[in-house]
This record gives sequence, C-alpha cells and structure tokens, in this order.
Amino acid sequence: MKDQVKMIYFDLDHTLWDFESNSQEALKLVYQKYGHVFRGTSLDKFVESYKKINKQLWEMYRKKEIGQQELKLLRFEITLNALKIKHREDLIEEMNNSYLNILSKQKLLVDGAVEALEYLKDKYELGILTNGFRDTQIVKMKSSGIYDYFSILVSSEDVGFPKPDEKIFNYAILMSKKSKDEIVYVGDDLENDILPAMKCGIGAIWFKNHEETLVTQEKNVMSISKLTELKSLL
Repeated sequence: MKDQVKMIYFDLDHTLWDFESNSQEALKLVYQKYGHVFRGTSLDKFVESYKKINKQLWEMYRKKEIGQQELKLLRFEITLNALKIKHREDLIEEMNNSYLNILSKQKLLVDGAVEALEYLKDKYELGILTNGFRDTQIVKMKSSGIYDYFSILVSSEDVGFPKPDEKIFNYAILMSKKSKDEIVYVGDDLENDILPAMKCGIGAIWFKNHEETLVTQEKNVMSISKLTELKSLL
C-alpha cells in the first residue's frame, strides 16, 4: 500500500476528533446555560434523550430522509418535547446554535491522532471527508490544533449527498486530483465510511474506535484499533 498511496482522507468525528467526550461537555454547558428551561429535568436525562434522538436523526440524514436544517432543529425540538419541557418557539434554533458554537470549540482528540498526523504529514497529502457541517468542522479542527495538517476538506454540504452515498466519495477523488489507487480513506464507521470507499475503488482502513465493532469481522477490510498503527501501514 505504501508504494502507490499519495493522498489520505480522514473522517473527522469519532476518528480524529473525540466527538463523544466533546459533545458530552457541550451538552453539559448548554444545560447549564438554559438551566431555567431544564428546571426539574436532570442533566443525565437530557443528555440521554438528546443522544438517542440525535443518533436517529443522523441516520435519517444519511438516508436522505431529512435535510441538514431539519436535523439541526429537530434534535432539540424532539428532545424538549420528549422530556415534556415547555419552551418558546424560537428557543430551538437558539439552543442549537449555542450547542454548535460550544461544541466546535472543544479540543479533545482521539488518542494517537497528533502522533499519527505528524508521521503522515510529510509523506502524504492529507484531507478530511466528513458528513459534519463545514463551518463547524473547520472550527473544530482549528480549536483542536489539527487544521493545518489538511489541504482539502470535503463535507456533505459541498456535494449535497452525505456518506455513504458514492457521490461524496467521487467528489473527494475529483478534488484530490489523484487516481483512485493513490487514495486511502480512514474512518470509524464500516457502513458509512469503509464499505462505500472500497466500492468506489479507493483504499480504506477501518479504525475500530467503538467497543461494539471490535468483534465484527468483515472480509478483505484492513483495520486498526489505534491510530498510531497507521505508522506501520503507511
């Protein structure tokens, strides 16, 4: 693989940027900011409800059943309604904007991210391929100190099609100005990152960053359990 690869795309959330930890902190700060709204509802109950609903809506977004703006607003609206919290109509957009602003400024990276990027930066061109919102992802990368490692950022906003749609991968290939056999994609999600990348003809490395995926077996899929393992593969 080393001999022909010239470009490495990374997924951002859950792969390089520690989404779970950063989101947990952002939700806590949103809860504190709007404490008067959440009176009578515990932080744990709010976070648990939000995460469940947000996960469902992201799945709908990936399936193109809802759009980006619907995703942003519905997750807080449904959460507040599920918790039977009364709120003024304009609070939903305000709360979402507050969450995204706080979230994007969180700095925690996945273990080994900087070490892997430092090793790879002089050997390959590096890019980000993400379903996240472009502006939010840029602030995340700058806040966590990894923005300058990357020359290309491809988001689902740019293409109008989220992963696992092949169109976003084909767009990333076009943007790289490299041939398919010169590109490798590193991501944490088998269904949304790895299998569609392979289907498009580019190399893929599955970062098994979730306990539930560690026992999953998929033929012909190269995988790692730590980002620093990339140093021996690339």
